[in-house]
Amino acid sequence: MADKLLAERISIDSIIVTDRTRKDFGDIKSLAESIITVGLMQPIVINENNELVDGQRRILAYEQLGKKEIPYYIIDLEQIVLGEFHANSNRKDFTSSERVAISSAVEQYLREYSRGVGRPKINKKADENIIKDSIPSHNYNATDSGISNNNVVNLTTFSGRIKDNVSRYLGVTRNTLEKEKKIIESAERDPQSFENLRQKVDKKKMSVDKGFKIIQKRIKRDQILAVAKSYVSNPRIETLFHGDFRKESKKIPDGSVDLIYTDPPYHSEDILLYRDLAAAAFRLLKDGGSLVTNGNHCLIPEITKYMEDTGLTRQWVLAVKLSGPFAHFHPKKVSIKWKPLLWFIKGNKPDAPDYLSDFIESKVPEKISHEYEQSPIEAEHVISRLTLESHTVFDPMMGSGTSGVAAIKLTRKFIGIEIDSVEFEKAKARIIRAIEVYGATKGVPSQVDF
Repeated sequence: MADKLLAERISIDSIIVTDRTRKDFGDIKSLAESIITVGLMQPIVINENNELVDGQRRILAYEQLGKKEIPYYIIDLEQIVLGEFHANSNRKDFTSSERVAISSAVEQYLREYSRGVGRPKINKKADENIIKDSIPSHNYNATDSGISNNNVVNLTTFSGRIKDNVSRYLGVTRNTLEKEKKIIESAERDPQSFENLRQKVDKKKMSVDKGFKIIQKRIKRDQILAVAKSYVSNPRIETLFHGDFRKESKKIPDGSVDLIYTDPPYHSEDILLYRDLAAAAFRLLKDGGSLVTNGNHCLIPEITKYMEDTGLTRQWVLAVKLSGPFAHFHPKKVSIKWKPLLWFIKGNKPDAPDYLSDFIESKVPEKISHEYEQSPIEAEHVISRLTLESHTVFDPMMGSGTSGVAAIKLTRKFIGIEIDSVEFEKAKARIIRAIEVYGATKGVPSQVDF
């Protein structure tokens, strides 16, 4: 095998495409449009017999564009299995894309020619021709990958699972290789969204783990939005409002809400939101009703003044223990390991059915639906102790809908408002899904009587 994988061009008509596992090739048109815009970022892979190993969608896109030739890599599978691949590849640090292509080729070859599970036939070449390598096939950081130099396998004699041995042969863990495959597949399926990410991983400007996590979050976000679109006319969501709470909350009758639980923006320039929140809370809350809101540590005095000026009573400050990674507030030289939940009431005594703990251990939220998505732990804790079943919970800045999901799960009625149109659709989808999952017939939003 050559020192490098050379992306030369080959006539598409000369490529042999055998029966492929993949039958659904997805959106070839989008891939073709991406190739027109940025070119073919990942050549196809063939073996020494011109048989296609990887890249049938790319071929279809090229054919759709009327092109006769396509860039390709050629992989000599016999050299790889014999171990000669190591001698030629130790001088090259393969990209994730190249490693995935090589692994697919080797795995396909071994499955086709293996005798029994995980043990390929011995090649006809003499055993003395097999190079006994003791180092990985590229300059990958062995410590980071979890692979030691002694783990490199001989592909003519190994035992065990094929995928495990192929990944070890390439100097990475199977888990890392699977993540790399997911990144490549995502970039091929949706180049507009993920091609730039793939390039960053290939150029080592982004770790494989980080790239994989970004893709997983994006996939889940798309799934949430898809659910939202399928429920656009659902009659059960008539108490979820898209807009500014200062306007939309006027649709809610005075004295009809048992608990307001919300998470406003934390920045100092958003401080006036708390003044408007205080005014809305005083009008909407029942006597003894509670307002529990997140707040910036530095702004607690200002927030408290707004609330008390409106007529609300300061009840307590709850501490939510964070589980990291922790933010740093550089002006004060502080690592932030807890966040305050500010509790105010309308009147002098809370109408609370249970004691509320002032120390809550949270967990790191996935932040899939929203950049500032909160953990559901504190929402469930507060809602379960300050309200009863059939009580009404209101979140005027509901973001990704975490409070709504918690309310539905606990069979409370829920009213939510969100100003961002995309986040509103995500929140709506999550809340509808919660209604389906928990069967919360008492918590269906449309049961709130306006």
